[in-house]
Amino acid sequence: MTNRFEEGLAKIKTVSGKASAAVEPAITAPASSQAAPSRKGKVVISAYFDSAVRQQLAILSIKQERTQAAMMAEALNLLFERYGEPPIAKA
Repeated sequence: MTNRFEEGLAKIKTVSGKASAAVEPAITAPASSQAAPSRKGKVVISAYFDSAVRQQLAILSIKQERTQAAMMAEALNLLFERYGEPPIAKA
């Protein structure tokens, strides 16, 4: 059974013409109860959108040479300002 990362990697290899017969197993880190230092004090905010939204965000972040998290923080700050709230989102 493959995970989503392995499936996506296989699709990329197929599209790029570098498809292999078998998907290389993903290297996974051991489960840890401690969050990475960069995630301490932060929480996940998620929502479901069409896959086209994810693709467009990925393309835009590459074009702007910024992370998707930075782009999302900017979007949230614009939303906050629109409704009279202070822009507090940081990536």
